[in-house]
Amino acid sequence: MINKIFLGFTAATYGYLGGWALFDPSSYVTAVGLTINTDLGSAEIRAVYGGINFLVGISAFVTLINSRNEKTFFTILLFLISGILLGRIVSLIYGEYTSPFIGYFTAFEIVYIVFLVSALRKLRNRIF
Repeated sequence: MINKIFLGFTAATYGYLGGWALFDPSSYVTAVGLTINTDLGSAEIRAVYGGINFLVGISAFVTLINSRNEKTFFTILLFLISGILLGRIVSLIYGEYTSPFIGYFTAFEIVYIVFLVSALRKLRNRIF
């Protein structure tokens, strides 16, 4: 049941944030403290923040409906979020970790990683 709640939350959160960045990148970057100076910047926001996150949300929704691929989805999401967290750690090392906003996202990512590792361990031990 907790996996279903997690999948629903992930679908809503990533679907919303990804869709926002995908279809209104200028509004999205303003809200998160970034800037777009060129069409290339807008295209990158759409692709990296929009496209990837939107598809994570869609994938979470599909997995919510058909849990057959739950382990695969959790593994891919763990990989993606671990990469993002790695970027946060490097930002901390370089002294760029200066905003409470970054702290909120980092906490969010740590909670996700803890949940995903725990869920994957439980799925590995599941007999049926």
